[in-house]
Amino acid sequence: MTGFMGAVIIAIGLVIAIWPKVAWYLRLGWRFKNAEPSGLALGVERVTGVVLVIAGFIMMVSSCSSGSADARWSEQFKEKLDSGQVQEISIGMINPTVLNEEETNRMIQMIQDAELRPFDAGNSFGASNTGTITFKDQTRVDMIILGPSGGIELHPDDAQSQYEIMSRSLKSWLKSYGD
Repeated sequence: MTGFMGAVIIAIGLVIAIWPKVAWYLRLGWRFKNAEPSGLALGVERVTGVVLVIAGFIMMVSSCSSGSADARWSEQFKEKLDSGQVQEISIGMINPTVLNEEETNRMIQMIQDAELRPFDAGNSFGASNTGTITFKDQTRVDMIILGPSGGIELHPDDAQSQYEIMSRSLKSWLKSYGD
């Protein structure tokens, strides 16, 4: 969406930069009878157009780069899981239970086999349960179990997106965990 807005801002900026008199008339001139813009007013309109083009370009470039950063996060997360960097996985909201080694390895394998799909949780909150994956470098990734997406979600601090773990087996295993 940011890329689309960037393109719209570029288009508006180009119109203002190329035809500053039209932009001035649409902004102010229609209010006055027989009014003509000064050279300074046209210069300000032209500079405004150039600034809008630059801002739109920045928006478009940043929308492209944030998507690749999120993709890199997903790959790096799976690499950390695969290389044995998980210190512990805990499940529970109030009194979290730390998974034993067998359960941790099983859960890591299910996450490795699953697709991590980015999504935007927006302002939705709520969960059936929560968990945390803590790595040996003391970084953490929060898990939301049966959250707004209806699945198992990862909420990293260092990425723009949240991720849903697309695994029915993990979902059913976590639903039954603790029963």
